[in-house]
Parts: sequence; structure tokens; C-alpha cells
Amino acid sequence: MEESESIATLLAHKEYGRAVPLLKRDLDKYPSNPRIRLQYADALAGAGSFDQAVEQYESTASYYEENGLTVQAVAVRKKSEKLRAQHAEPAVEAPKSGPVFQQSIPKISLFENLQPVEREAVIREMELEEFDEGDVIITEGEPGTSMYIVASGEVKVYTKARGGENIYLAKLGAGDFFGEVSVLTGKPRTATITASQPAALLRLDKTKLDGILSSYPGIRRVLDQIYKKRADHTVEAMIESLRKRA
Repeated sequence: MEESESIATLLAHKEYGRAVPLLKRDLDKYPSNPRIRLQYADALAGAGSFDQAVEQYESTASYYEENGLTVQAVAVRKKSEKLRAQHAEPAVEAPKSGPVFQQSIPKISLFENLQPVEREAVIREMELEEFDEGDVIITEGEPGTSMYIVASGEVKVYTKARGGENIYLAKLGAGDFFGEVSVLTGKPRTATITASQPAALLRLDKTKLDGILSSYPGIRRVLDQIYKKRADHTVEAMIESLRKRA
């Protein structure tokens, strides 16, 4: 068995204590590799070395931010914040991170047209959600109560044909987002989306978005503009095109 497979197996089996020294050695050899550093942070957290894990998460997030990988930076910082909140001393408030983006405006349509205070308000309310391969993220026909951004991994989009069989529509990767149509319009989900490999997603619930919009109404205009701009490429547009060809 190759060593990379051995580390993956240890992590999959939650044998974090055994994975930590192997990942530390790999990180010493490849200190600029964010994937290894993130795995190392996950292993440290699983092994109970929470302070060290937070340090590695923050270092990974900074690397992603400096390289313009916006959603990856947010996702890793969410991991760091969650870990600190879970393991802070009862009488001590967990330290707070500074603004997620301190340098350039992130080059992602969901964020780039927001004012800094609006962007921070949206990011603050997002939750990190992780899925294993094959997990169902949203289901066609159900109410749409959240929108998602893919931080890492890949998801696949399906819709039901008239005969009941699933029809594959598209795959989405890091930086792509979905679910905004249901959140904005109240319509039920028009497709089923599953994780085609382990995936980390940033979820924004409609209830939280509504609260943000009450304080920052300009965000709604940005979301509407994105929806109109993406209209020919949304899941709904793909489904409508498919029906016309049927």
C-alpha cells in the first residue's frame, strides 16, 4: 500500500494519533502544500491537539486568502472557529478572527459586488457542512431553505425524467454555488444534488439571509443581479432546455 493511501486510510478510520506524525513529516517536506496542512490540522483536531489544529487551520486559511481562493479560506476559518468554540474554557470567550478578507476583493460573483460590511455579514452567518461521497445535499421537490457554495470537492446535479429515471445535468466544483433560486423565489427544489466525492460546502439558511437583508437591503439587489446574470446557466435553465428537447 502506498503511503498516501495509508494516510488516507488512517484518516478514514479516524486513527488520528497514527496519522499525525506521518502528516507532520509530509508537511515538513512540502510546507507550502495546503492540502497536506489541512489534513494535518484535521488529524490534530481528531487527536485532541486543539490549539495546534487551530494554528494549522489559520495558516491554511491565510494561504488560501493570499492566493485568491476565497471560499476555501472561509471554509477553513469556519472549521477553526467551530473548534475554538467547542473547546474554549467555560469562563473564557474564544478569540475572534479578524475580517476574513483583508487584502483584495474576492473574485467570486457572490461576494465581489458586496460592500465589505455586507460581505462580512454574509460570511458570518454561513455554516460549514461536510458531505461524504454519495450523500444527498438537496432533493428535488423539497422546499428550498438554504443556498450553498462549494468550498472543496465536487457535487453532481440530477433531475427526474418523466419516466422517473435520474438524468445527469452537471457537476459543480469549488467556487460554484447553487440553491439561490429556491431561497430567493420560494419555489421548491428543481433538482437533486449529491456529493460525487467528499465535499465541504458553505451553507446560508434563508432565515439568516432574511435577517441580513433587513439590515443590508443592498445585498438583495446584488443577489437579484447575480440571478439574472446566471439565468441562462442555472439548474432551472438546464431543466427547461431539457424539457424542450424531449
